[in-house]
Amino acid sequence: MDPFGHVTVQVQGVTISNGIAWSPDGGVMYYIDTPTRTVDAFDFDVAAGVASRRRTLLGIPHDEGTGLPDGLTVDADGHLWVAMWDGGTLRRYRPDGTLDAVIPVGTPRVTSCAFGGPDLDELFITSATVGVDPDVAARTHAGALYRIRPGVRGLPATPFRMGAEENISRPA
Repeated sequence: MDPFGHVTVQVQGVTISNGIAWSPDGGVMYYIDTPTRTVDAFDFDVAAGVASRRRTLLGIPHDEGTGLPDGLTVDADGHLWVAMWDGGTLRRYRPDGTLDAVIPVGTPRVTSCAFGGPDLDELFITSATVGVDPDVAARTHAGALYRIRPGVRGLPATPFRMGAEENISRPA
């Protein structure tokens, strides 16, 4: 959606759209369509708001217990943090797509993550109870909000400013 409320399709053939985040400079958009088991990268033109040159940055293996990629965020160093649905982990990837760390969360359905706190040094992790056996849910605190201090900082949120872009000409 542009600052004037016009919507332009950026990605077609979507099944379960989940994670979306940008590199620290805004020039790369990362995107997860969960059933594809991939994190895709796009070149992103910030001024025009256009994603192009889609490519697979990383593929999630079909190994038992790895899970499916769900939500994601990017830290100030440009590393991607991917929540793993049915994997019970948060995975950190370098900007080139190589796995950097796997953090066990302790509950099976990890859904997303976001940096917060006054210094953006806290990582908040969401989880779900849907489809989780009630005994497992109780034992693992499924559906809880978790907080860790991963030793890195996140990026500040970029607010959407409807109609506030003076240098963008209004489309006809």
